Amino acid sequence: MRKIALILMLSLTMMVMVACGRTSSSTNRSTSSMNSSLSSTQQTRDDAALNAERLTLKQTAALVLYYRDAHMPGANDYDYSADMENNNQGATVKIYDKGAVPWGEGSSAKTYPKGAKVLYMIKLTSKSDEDGDRLNSTYYTIVGNKVYYANSSNGIRKTGVTLAEMVTYAKTHGEVNRVLKVAKNTKIIDMRGKVTITDKDGLTTQQLGTLVALLKNPDWFKAGVQNGEMYYGTHYGYGEVADYQYVTTQGDLTSYIWFKRKGNDVTIKMIESTENQSVTGAPITTTHTTVTNLINNYYTSEDQQDEVNAYADQLKVEP
Repeated sequence: MRKIALILMLSLTMMVMVACGRTSSSTNRSTSSMNSSLSSTQQTRDDAALNAERLTLKQTAALVLYYRDAHMPGANDYDYSADMENNNQGATVKIYDKGAVPWGEGSSAKTYPKGAKVLYMIKLTSKSDEDGDRLNSTYYTIVGNKVYYANSSNGIRKTGVTLAEMVTYAKTHGEVNRVLKVAKNTKIIDMRGKVTITDKDGLTTQQLGTLVALLKNPDWFKAGVQNGEMYYGTHYGYGEVADYQYVTTQGDLTSYIWFKRKGNDVTIKMIESTENQSVTGAPITTTHTTVTNLINNYYTSEDQQDEVNAYADQLKVEP
């Protein structure tokens, strides 16, 4: 009798375990199916949100950045656009007249397609430490229904791609979310009509003024920018500095740094009064430097370029 009871108990235990296993397996399958369904639903929503016929400027910029990264040499080995997945990732998009693109932004070759009028520059807000494996900025122009974006030689591709082609590519590769994520936190800065170029190399008045100020009086300049009190002008209009450009905090004459570029040479004029000397009686001092020297000292690394461009963007036009 004891053997029979033991056998019955073992049989019952096995039946319960099998039943539990089936229930667990069924639950896992159900959970997996639910997650798959939710993922599929989200993908469908993302795909619907990225419509080639209704793209916003922010979506277009993020889409071009993703598509360009995916078609650069080495894209099969590196996920160049991976930083688009960073938490709270966003971007800044600047719009320039094609003839007034600052030094360091846009194509150095200036090989625009026929009919191009503006250049768009997009740069991600944050980046990883894997700079060699990430491409976090690009530039492009749009002519008709085609986008012409940066090539690997700091120029612009001669062959354009339609936005419809780009959208289809992003959907096919399941990366629509990257585009939408960046577009959601993107800021647009329209620089058209606000940039003056000092020479054919594309260095702007704001950039050159920043470089000169960093050379001559960096603490004064940085404090002025931080306080929102730093201005620039393209033509002073009076005296021996009448045809000079300048940066100023709009105080007395000691609050001005005048500069004039001729090719690679930059002439700088300032009034530096002493304690025993009035401003009106202080002479104008003249010094010289070169664009090459300024670039080498203050605009070589990416961090330096970002700093200079950030200052330059904050300069106000003197009324």
